[in-house]
Amino acid sequence: METIKTYLDNIFTAFPKNERTESLKRDILAGLEEKYNDLLREGKSEHEAVGSVIANFGSIDEIVAELGIEPIKDDREDVIDVSSEDAFEYLSKTKKNGIKIGLGVWLILTGVAGLILISGSGIEAADAAGISVLFTAIAIAVGLFIFSGLGMSKYEEYEEYDIRLDAKTKEEIEQQAAGFLPRFAIQIIIGVALILFAVLGVAFASDLPTFSFIGINDLATFDAIELFSVALLLFTVGFSVLLFVTAAMTKGAYDVLLNEGEYSSKKKYRKAEKIIGTAATVYWPTVTAIYLIWSFGWNAWNNSWIVWPVAGVLFGAIAGGISVWYSGKE
Repeated sequence: METIKTYLDNIFTAFPKNERTESLKRDILAGLEEKYNDLLREGKSEHEAVGSVIANFGSIDEIVAELGIEPIKDDREDVIDVSSEDAFEYLSKTKKNGIKIGLGVWLILTGVAGLILISGSGIEAADAAGISVLFTAIAIAVGLFIFSGLGMSKYEEYEEYDIRLDAKTKEEIEQQAAGFLPRFAIQIIIGVALILFAVLGVAFASDLPTFSFIGINDLATFDAIELFSVALLLFTVGFSVLLFVTAAMTKGAYDVLLNEGEYSSKKKYRKAEKIIGTAATVYWPTVTAIYLIWSFGWNAWNNSWIVWPVAGVLFGAIAGGISVWYSGKE
C-alpha cells in the first residue's frame, strides 16, 4: 500500500500543494486503497494487487482538468519534456550501444591476443597472419563504434538539460533503475575478479621455471605457456571491459532520465566528453603504432604486450583528469 501512496505523491508533485489538491489526493488514495483491499480479498498477492491498481489508474490529467486545477508551470530553459515513448526508446538504444562498444573493445584486445599467439607460434608468415587478425578485429570494432553512434544525435540534449517525465513514466523508470542496481554491482564484481585471476595467471606462468616439481624442463614450453597466459589476460580484460561498459552505460541512461548521479546538474561534463572522444581517435591509433614499431623493430613480442594495459590505465587517468578539470572550471 505504501507503494501506491508513493506513486500518488509523485503524480501530485506536478500540481500546486494546497487544500484543494490535498483533498483530491486523499479521495483518490481512499478509492485506490479500496480497490487494493478488494483485490487482496479475491486472492491476489500484495505485489499483484499493487501492480493492478497502478496499471488501471489511468490519467490524472482529466480529473484535475474537470476541477480546474492547473499544473505547476516550469519555465526554466534548462528543462525539456520527454515522452514515455522517447524515454524507453533512449534506454533501449543506450543498452544496445553499450553492447556494441563493449564488443568493439573486446574484439580489439582479442585481436592483440591473437597476434601474440600467432606470432609466437613459430609458423611460417606468423607475423603477417597475426597482423591480419589484429587489423581485422580493429576494422570490425571501428564499425561497431560507428554504428553505436548512429541515431543517437536526437538524444544529445538529454545530457545537456534536466529532464521532466510524467509521473507514471518516472515511477516505472525509478523501479527499473532500482532493480538494475544489483546486476550493476554483480557485473563490476565479476569483471574485477576475472582481471585479478588473469593477472595471477600471468604471474604464475612467469614463475613456472622455478617450480621444479612440475616436471617441465623445456624452455620453449615455458615460453608458450607464458604467451598463452598473456593472451588470456588480454582476452579476459576485453570481456571485463564489455561487462563494465554495458553496466555503466545502462546505469548512466537511468541517471540521465532521472537527473541523478553525475547528471544531477546538467551538463558540465558534456564538453569534457567531447574532448575525451576526440582524444581517443588519436590516442588509440598512436598506441597501436607504438606497439607494432616496438614489436617488429626490436622483436619484442614477449614484452610489448605490456603497452595495452598501461595504455588503458593511462587513458583512464587522462579522461578522469579532463572530467575533473572541466567540472571544477564550470
